[in-house]
Amino acid sequence: MTKKLILYFDGYKVLLNDYLNLDEFKILNESTINHKRLTLILFFNFMYERNITHISLVRQSDVYNFLQYINDRYNSSRKSHASFILRHFFNYTYQNKMTEFSGVQLLPVIFTNKRDRILSFYSLSEIKEILNSIDKDSFHGKRDYTILLLFIETGIRSSDLRNLKISDIQWDKNLITFTQYKTKIQNFLTISDNLKFALIDYLKNERPKSSSTYLFITPKSSGQYAASSIHQIVSSYFIKGNIDISKRHHGPHALRHSLANNLLSSNAPMHVIQNVLGHKNLNTTQIYLNIDIESLKKFALEVPCYAK
Repeated sequence: MTKKLILYFDGYKVLLNDYLNLDEFKILNESTINHKRLTLILFFNFMYERNITHISLVRQSDVYNFLQYINDRYNSSRKSHASFILRHFFNYTYQNKMTEFSGVQLLPVIFTNKRDRILSFYSLSEIKEILNSIDKDSFHGKRDYTILLLFIETGIRSSDLRNLKISDIQWDKNLITFTQYKTKIQNFLTISDNLKFALIDYLKNERPKSSSTYLFITPKSSGQYAASSIHQIVSSYFIKGNIDISKRHHGPHALRHSLANNLLSSNAPMHVIQNVLGHKNLNTTQIYLNIDIESLKKFALEVPCYAK
């Protein structure tokens, strides 16, 4: 699905706007809402192309045909995401007496395979090249170095980095404490000496003078950075560091994946990696881990050879 999708038929526009403006969605971030919007636009366009011009005319078989259309063109993860969105959407239409079936009736069980996601990892040597590409004496150099170092050393999510406050830093304990935006649970990040010096350097010599409580603020408005701006900052240094990104994602989440993978490679226990990433469930942590064939061989047991 592309961000350039448009809704071909205005008849669905009011329904789309009413649904996305539900009170329960007000706590969701912009990217989540945008994903729902794009999925539903694709669904509505699919219906319109088949002369189904009103939601009351949609039948369960039409939805299944759409999901098959998604499955034929994307991976199973994309299909499961669309299924969850459509199940909630049709619960909404059923409750408002727009359709004769609910989302639960439509999709009582949704199968997911989180391992279908494309996971991108970067080695320690590649991470070093990324950091070395940052000129800390350049315009925004201290900010960029601190942001990259936070992602690399702590695995913090982009949403949490954007929401960090200066008061979250416990200088005497070398910790950053905050409530995670995604999971709503408290997380504790250890600050290395290198990261601590980078934070001090940024706060003292480059952060715009402002009464804002946020750690990273824009120079013009002293407001929070947009998620897209943080992604652009990070991805630019993959390119400057001459890192091969042809088949890998190259944003903040890739650095989070890399931290988990590199911790595993250094034999860190699973529960330690789970705590670093701030996951509620150990199963969630496992999808971040990339165990190659050589690693598996280390744990393989020799199979005895029996004579016939």
